[in-house]
Amino acid sequence: MDPEFPFEERAKRAALQLDLPSAMPGPSVEAAVADREPLAALVRRRAALVALAVGLPVLAGVVAFEVILPRYVRRTCIAQAASHGIVLAIDDVAIDASGFVLRGVKATLVAVPDASIEALEVSVETRGLKPEKLTASGMEIAVSGRWSGIGAALDRWRASDQGGQGGAWAPASLVLDGSRIVWKGAFAEQATFEAAGLHLDVAWSGREPTMHATSSNVTLGVPGGALGPWRVDLDHEPGTSRARVALDPAVPEACTVLVVGNDQAVTSADVSIPRSPMARLGVPPALLGLHGDPQIESTLNWAPFGAQGTAKAIASAKGGVYGITVDGIPQPIDVSWDVTAAGHGGVIDIREGRVAVGPLVGAVRGTLKTYADGFRVDAGWSAGPVPCAAFDATLGPGQPLDFAYHLRKLAESAGLTSLSGNVSASALLAFDSRDLGATSMTFTPKANCDMAIRR
Repeated sequence: MDPEFPFEERAKRAALQLDLPSAMPGPSVEAAVADREPLAALVRRRAALVALAVGLPVLAGVVAFEVILPRYVRRTCIAQAASHGIVLAIDDVAIDASGFVLRGVKATLVAVPDASIEALEVSVETRGLKPEKLTASGMEIAVSGRWSGIGAALDRWRASDQGGQGGAWAPASLVLDGSRIVWKGAFAEQATFEAAGLHLDVAWSGREPTMHATSSNVTLGVPGGALGPWRVDLDHEPGTSRARVALDPAVPEACTVLVVGNDQAVTSADVSIPRSPMARLGVPPALLGLHGDPQIESTLNWAPFGAQGTAKAIASAKGGVYGITVDGIPQPIDVSWDVTAAGHGGVIDIREGRVAVGPLVGAVRGTLKTYADGFRVDAGWSAGPVPCAAFDATLGPGQPLDFAYHLRKLAESAGLTSLSGNVSASALLAFDSRDLGATSMTFTPKANCDMAIRR
C-alpha cells in the first residue's frame, strides 16, 4: 500500500478514473429532432426527381397519343383523299387499339359533285399503316342525277390515275349500318329514291367489289305521292348482279320482283304477285287515279338471248286489277291482260296481247323500248263492238262491268224491255320510266244503245 495515500483516498481516485466516456459520440435528442426536417426534404426532392424522370416520357407519350398522332392522322387522311380527287373534312380524330376513329366526316368526290357523304363517326381498322376496314353507322348519302350519268362518272374516275381500288389508301372492306341514302332523279326527273335503315357490306379482293346491300324501308317519291315502303336486297359479284324487291315487307316471300344482270345489261326479270290489295303492296290506288280498294295479281317474265347487241328478247305478262271503282259506273270493274312480246336491239314489239275490261275484250299493240337508264312503253287497245244486251245480262263476280246499269233502271221505270246497239272502247298508254311526269293514259268508251218500248 502506498503510505502516502490512505485506502479511502485511493478508492475515491479509482472511482474518478473509471468514469468512461459514452460508446459513440452523437447529437442529443434535441439535435436529432432538429435534423429530421432536412432529411424529409431530401427524400421529397429525390422522389420528385424520380417521378419527373418517369413522368416526362409518359407525358410525352400521352401528348403524342392524344394530340400529335390524331393531328397527323387527320392531315394524312385529308391529303390522301385529295390526291384521289376526294374533298374530305374531319372534325376530330381519336386513336384506339384497333386503329382510329374519325368524327364529323364530310366527303365529296370531285368527279361526282352531285354526291356527298356525311357521318357522325367512322371507325377505321388498320394493319400496320394500311386501312383494312371502314365501319360507319348513321351515314347520310345524298345523290342527285341520273344513274347512267353518275355511273359513267364513277367509271371514268376509277379508270383514271386518281381512282381505282389499288394502293395503300383503299380499305379492304366497308360496312355501313343504320344509314340512309336519298337519290333524286335516279330513274326519272320527278322521282326520288330513298332507302332508310340501310346495311351495306362491300369487300374488295381486286378491282371489282363483292357487295351486299339491304333495306326494309325503300320508297320511291313520284309526282302526287310515294310508292312503298318495300324491302330491297342487292347482291353484286364481279360479272353479275342481282336485285330482289319484296313489295310486301311483312311477307317478303309473297310478292317479289327479281332482276338479274351482268356488267353490261339486264339478263332477266321476273315478277310474281299473287292476288293482293294494291295498297298493301305499296301502290296507293289514288296515285293511279283509282278509287276503292282494288286488288292486283300479275306474273311477268323477260329474258333476252343471243349475242350482245343483237340479242332477241321474249317477254310475257299475265294478270289483272280487280274491283276498280270508276266515276259514273255504279259497280267496280275488272281489267285483265295476257300479253306476249318479242324483239331485239332494245325494241320489243307487243304482238300477241289481249286486254279485257269487263266483257270488252280486245287486242293490244305497241312497243317496249329499253335504254341504259330506263324503258318506255307505247301501247294502244281497242275492243268491241259488244251488243248492249251483253251488258244488260246479270254479271258474275268476274264480269262486274255494267255500262247499261242506268239504262236498265230507266227502261224498267218506263216499261222498256229490250236494248239494241253495241258498246266499244279504246285506250292509249304512254309510260316512260325516265320521265314519270309524261305518263298518260286515256280510256274512251262508245255506247250506241237504243231502248225498245214494250208493246
